[in-house]
Amino acid sequence: MRRIMWYLFLTFTLTYLSHGLLAFLSSQNYIEFQSIIGQLLFILGGSSPTIFAIIFIVRHPDGSKIKAFKRRLFSYRHSFFIWGVAIGTPILLAGSYQLLRMVFTKHEFDSSVPFYFYIFILCSSIIFGGIEEIGWRGFLQEEVIKQKRLISTGVIIGVIWGFWHIPLFFIEEVSHSDFAFLPFMLGAIMFSTFLTWLYAKTDSLLLVILFHASINASATIGLRFIFNHSLLTYTIILVFIGVGIWMLFLADKHRITID
Repeated sequence: MRRIMWYLFLTFTLTYLSHGLLAFLSSQNYIEFQSIIGQLLFILGGSSPTIFAIIFIVRHPDGSKIKAFKRRLFSYRHSFFIWGVAIGTPILLAGSYQLLRMVFTKHEFDSSVPFYFYIFILCSSIIFGGIEEIGWRGFLQEEVIKQKRLISTGVIIGVIWGFWHIPLFFIEEVSHSDFAFLPFMLGAIMFSTFLTWLYAKTDSLLLVILFHASINASATIGLRFIFNHSLLTYTIILVFIGVGIWMLFLADKHRITID
């Protein structure tokens, strides 16, 4: 527990200081978000889960932990199905949401980025977002699962992940500034349950990194959740949370291997 608390303290401190300073400086027009300083602060804050996870893993007195980390990071020998699950699940979830939104609210699908850019955005999203999972799964899930079951682990990390994003809500140039916090938090829990399940079933950081990158890439091409206070948004996210929890329950109860 001590390692978890120190990890979270350092991770949140660096992110809140970096992104908080960026929010203040950009709001006062001292710097621009796209400036070198602005981007450095943005990247530094977003990299904190990865930075401190690597520090904690490398400094672990048991050398086998480093070998296990390297094995999980480059674990690629999985079926085409599980690769499809890792990359395609965010597309399926957000695509279903967008489809239902068009059916029930008559909103038209809106994307300024062509679908064929998805693969290029996915590659860049591995660095700008995906590698967070080195911290959230590679370190935090490995530690929390020692004390909690998968369902609790998925929900706890989802809540932590949601609160970690708070400074972004105060940066106008970032999409989070348009989000309502409660549905965003539920969305973080939703995605966390699927990420927790995927990591538990495959023991592969590479796959959860791709899953996370696919969340960002699919959102960029328009397949994204609109985190607002609408009945449709709450209903769909809660249904998907239920699906994720059910999957974690089965994994906890039966230890089903799908590879």
